[in-house]
Amino acid sequence: MFPNEDLQRWAGRICLLLVVAFGMMGYHFANVRFLPIMAGFAILAGVCSSGRSASAPTRPLRDSGHHPAL
Repeated sequence: MFPNEDLQRWAGRICLLLVVAFGMMGYHFANVRFLPIMAGFAILAGVCSSGRSASAPTRPLRDSGHHPAL
């Protein structure tokens, strides 16, 4: 989604922070109108955190029977 992995992680954390902030405001004001906004930011935070891929590709095991030591 984002070109830089650090930017994507930052955006996901900001969205989670907004979910918490709107949740606290909804609890304080006893208002359920904050729920759709919270749900939207929670979905966006999930998209930002799930879009990351593995940075190092995995290599298949060798056919010779010798496995690299851990």
